[in-house]
Amino acid sequence: MKKFLLILFISLTGALTAAAQDDNVFDLYHDDIFATLDTTPQPRRFRSEHLIGFKYGYDLCTVQSTPSLSEGYYFSPVNFYFQYTYYHALWDKYNVFVKYGRQGYTSELRDWGESNQMIEFPFNAQLKFDLTKHFRFMFNLGTYYGYRLSTDRPGGFDQYDLRHDYGIIGGGGIALIFSPVELHIETNYKYSLCSMYHTNKYSDLYWLLTYPRNIMLSAGLFFKLW
Repeated sequence: MKKFLLILFISLTGALTAAAQDDNVFDLYHDDIFATLDTTPQPRRFRSEHLIGFKYGYDLCTVQSTPSLSEGYYFSPVNFYFQYTYYHALWDKYNVFVKYGRQGYTSELRDWGESNQMIEFPFNAQLKFDLTKHFRFMFNLGTYYGYRLSTDRPGGFDQYDLRHDYGIIGGGGIALIFSPVELHIETNYKYSLCSMYHTNKYSDLYWLLTYPRNIMLSAGLFFKLW
């Protein structure tokens, strides 16, 4: 009888101990205090953006000519842009735009110097650095194609004029961000790779190479589409 009672006592003690251990394990995994111990930072969310906007520009235009045409700057206050910008979720941004304006150069020589109505189609890649939620630095590099629509030179274009243009654009600027609106202020330099004239416009013996060089100041207002 004593052996039976001793075995029964040991069995009950073991069962109660196991139950207590199970309760402790359950509390370890379900106690709310452990939910506050997760210090893993939340992953950053990336989202692509699409912007559309308009810019106004003031250009300082001239040419680099060989031989020299005693060229000077033509100041053009008539330049308008329509621009689409794409921000990739992980990479930087790209923009493509249409520009209409006037460009040209002045000259101290008689019968030289002119201004042209131009239409251009630039494509730029842009590095951006967001310093704060509302401020960003931007650096541009790209290419463009342009076409001269008209000239103010007496008699208009002749067979020695090249109306097509292409080259490189580079520069930078700042953006002020007040979502969904952004204000962009930029300065860019346009380096043409195409002469304005055929090489024999001046003489059949001496080649003439005249490449446009423009400093472009602009300010634009952009709206986020989505």
